[in-house]
This record gives sequence, C-alpha cells and structure tokens, in this order.
Amino acid sequence: MFKKLFGKEERKKPTWGFGAERLAPMREDFPDENFLNEGRIIVDIRDEESIEDLGFYEGSVFIPFDDNFVEEVKKLNSPVYVLCERGVDSYEATKLLRENGIDAENLNGGLYYIREVVNIKPVFK
Repeated sequence: MFKKLFGKEERKKPTWGFGAERLAPMREDFPDENFLNEGRIIVDIRDEESIEDLGFYEGSVFIPFDDNFVEEVKKLNSPVYVLCERGVDSYEATKLLRENGIDAENLNGGLYYIREVVNIKPVFK
C-alpha cells in the first residue's frame, strides 16, 4: 500500500527522534553493537535528570550543550560521538563541532535507539 501511494518501499527500520532522520542521513549500519569499541569518546549532552532516569554508557563524558560546549569538547583532544535522548540535539551539537574542526559523529536516534533497537543497555548510578 505504501509503495502504491508514495512510489517507494516503506522504511522498515524504526525512526527515533523528532525528524532526526531528515536532519542527518541515517547510516543503516550505525550505530551498531560495536560503536562502544571504536575508540571515540561519547559526549553525552543530556541533562542530569535524563541521565538519572535513562542511564548512561560507561566512559561517557557529560558536557552540557551550552556556550562553552565547543571549548570543553576540544579539551578532550579525541574524536567523539555525541549522544542525547533522541538524536536531534546531538545532531545540532555534532554539526557545531564539525564546523569548528572537531571529528564528531552523531549517534543517530540517540539513547532510545541504541537501547531499544541496537539493544545495548545503559547503566545506572
């Protein structure tokens, strides 16, 4: 039915975040179960309440997405993944980091996608 209406196959992969797949092209294979072992630091830009409620990935660095964000990430001197709840704020943060010469990848779909689709569960304090 979808193909008949729109002329293409319906996307089978769940989309997470408020339109994040339109903002940042989704790599079909990313993130996958190996993303935690790729040598990048995870920069988690979520607020403290979200981290407490939803958990976090060990080794994550918590840097708020504010006026000092770019300078704080530069201090890491490492390629980074940027993580938020659903992938939209992290897309904006990744774009800003790249504009400032930092090797950054958005974790498409955010924590919800990684937790529910990739099936890598976060830890809690």
